[in-house]
Amino acid sequence: MTRCMLPLLLSLAIASTAAAGGVPATFHGTWVAAKSACDSPLRLTVAADRVTLANSGDRESLGGIEMAGPGYFPPGYAGIMAVLITEFDGQQPATMTFNANEKKGAALIEFAPLMPGKATPQLTAYNARIGKLGLAKRFPIDKVALKRCTATAG
Repeated sequence: MTRCMLPLLLSLAIASTAAAGGVPATFHGTWVAAKSACDSPLRLTVAADRVTLANSGDRESLGGIEMAGPGYFPPGYAGIMAVLITEFDGQQPATMTFNANEKKGAALIEFAPLMPGKATPQLTAYNARIGKLGLAKRFPIDKVALKRCTATAG
């Protein structure tokens, strides 16, 4: 029985290592609102292991990045969208969709809202983290179409 488990454990370890590679390089870079110029002070930068939001002098960096797996989408989904989740093991304050609405090169970021309800320990911790971050107020790009800026564009 143990010998049968070894290949399974090895394949799970390999899959886990592959998933831990972070954000694919094709999505790295600076993103701004689609209707803004690339020198906009309101922007976000995607790296392999974090998303950094900026609005003039205000900055917030979110790590704990995971790319959502195929189970994120409905069964049989065969589109081009890819989803990044921040602070995956925590409160997941921001989720970013690349190739949003099946449009290559477009993106969308969504900030987690405060949640109403009975104050359980989990809900209290969630609301405390999301409230402290205040992402939607500090960075007004929640659910706004984004474009990636090239290095030469600024």
